[in-house]
Amino acid sequence: MNKSIISDCIKLCVITVIAGFLLGLVYNVTKAPIAAQEEKTKQDAYKAVFTDASEFKETDLDQDAVQKVLDEKGLGQNTITEIAKAVDKNGETLGYVFSVTNPEGYGGDISLSVGVRNDGTVNGYETLTINETAGLGMKATEDEFKSQFNNKKAEQFEVVKDGSGADDDAKIDAISGATITSRAVTSAVNSCVAYVNSLKGGE
Repeated sequence: MNKSIISDCIKLCVITVIAGFLLGLVYNVTKAPIAAQEEKTKQDAYKAVFTDASEFKETDLDQDAVQKVLDEKGLGQNTITEIAKAVDKNGETLGYVFSVTNPEGYGGDISLSVGVRNDGTVNGYETLTINETAGLGMKATEDEFKSQFNNKKAEQFEVVKDGSGADDDAKIDAISGATITSRAVTSAVNSCVAYVNSLKGGE
């Protein structure tokens, strides 16, 4: 009886060691390609929101300073995780590209890449991660909604449900049946605008 238990324990230990080794091997093999694909996705999003930039230079991020700006504007629920300078062929800074996450989507976190020019004009945004309802919140990835931000300048964008967005650059028409998603995306964009405007104030 004891020999059987010992034998089973040995077998279990051997299986565990082999499984752990194989998992580690798979992780090491796939880690680099996954990281490369994530970087490509990010760079493609950067280029989509800043088509006239020749290069994107990662900028040191002071999270405390960023959070202070967002809190002052009532946008503290957003998290800006990366900021890159969008630079032209002459090395001049055209504006900034942000990676930002808002946790208040209907399906949870919504992460965007947002381009904002030096004067606070929004170039547009691309979605990095989103888990909203198909046919409703997922329309935030479609041009009909996204284009409302393109080349628009406002201190803060506001989501409206009365169709008045076309007549006011500061107003964004909500996606029908997906106001929560619309507000989460708009809040994320507003946080990037707020940060760029804070840089202007410091010049």
